[in-house]
Amino acid sequence: MRNRGAALHELVCRELGFADYRDDGRFPDVRQQLLEVKLQTSPTIDLGLVCPDSEAALDVPQIAGRQIRHCDVRYAIFYAQTDGVTVTLTRFYLTPGESFFSRFPQFQGKVLNKKLQIPLPSDFFR
Repeated sequence: MRNRGAALHELVCRELGFADYRDDGRFPDVRQQLLEVKLQTSPTIDLGLVCPDSEAALDVPQIAGRQIRHCDVRYAIFYAQTDGVTVTLTRFYLTPGESFFSRFPQFQGKVLNKKLQIPLPSDFFR
């Protein structure tokens, strides 16, 4: 069974007019549209490894001689509720990365924007 995020990505691709599912697991989700899709059932947004307002170059070809940056990516944020079986979309926001933090407050905790990894002991595979 597919997870609900993948089902939403497929629906978004279809609504954008793509005949096939375009999410290949890289950032952004729909590269041809510079669109990152997020399904939220909690009050926080998992950004993964990319800071939306970063001006770092994105690994895509230049467009009209211009290098696309992470902050040029658009974010489609879908808020939803679930009863464990059915997912009901409740709100939708579309925002460019450069404006992301003016619409959504950044969690201040440890201000750490990376996936946490738990190291295995060096003799784990012996």
